[in-house]
Amino acid sequence: MIKRRLLGTHNKPEGTEMKVALYSLLSFCLLAAPVVGQQKSHEKQNPLVDGKLMYVGRMPDNLDAWIVNDLGTWGKFKPTRQIEGVDLVMKAYEPETKVEYEMRKGIPHPKEVRKDRNRKHVMFSIVITDWVTDHQVWQADILNRKPKRNATATPGEDVEISVRGMSTQQIAQAIIRQLRRYVDHLSSQSAGR
Repeated sequence: MIKRRLLGTHNKPEGTEMKVALYSLLSFCLLAAPVVGQQKSHEKQNPLVDGKLMYVGRMPDNLDAWIVNDLGTWGKFKPTRQIEGVDLVMKAYEPETKVEYEMRKGIPHPKEVRKDRNRKHVMFSIVITDWVTDHQVWQADILNRKPKRNATATPGEDVEISVRGMSTQQIAQAIIRQLRRYVDHLSSQSAGR
């Protein structure tokens, strides 16, 4: 007994050191698990690839009804008219025009400023945003130009669609066609990773 006290060994029950090491390892694993999960969430894909439910807002010339129909036919997104709890929001915006005033005989009269040269032919824009972050993920400018034959633009986040002479149904089909090309492009890129 005297030898033990001199050597500095304490009377511990056997296996205590093993239990401490086991509990330390277990607590480290439990603390590290959320960090690993958070790192995976930062690598989140584009909402157009992950999203399922899309709100379609009111659009000119009853275009929204045709878009809802075409989205339902496609099957990638479930279109809805209720904005709460959706993944994506699709809305149409008309281009803004600035109004300046000029004085004629002491009376102010509105004078429209010419549109931006690059956006001169834009009738309206279709914008898709992520509902949670309000981040724009896709935009299509609908142009009052005659469509060019055999013109295929690369799928992108910002596209222009020429629609002069098209019916509302054909415009909706052109919008969904461009959206589908972009979503397929994103899906193929994420599958390649």
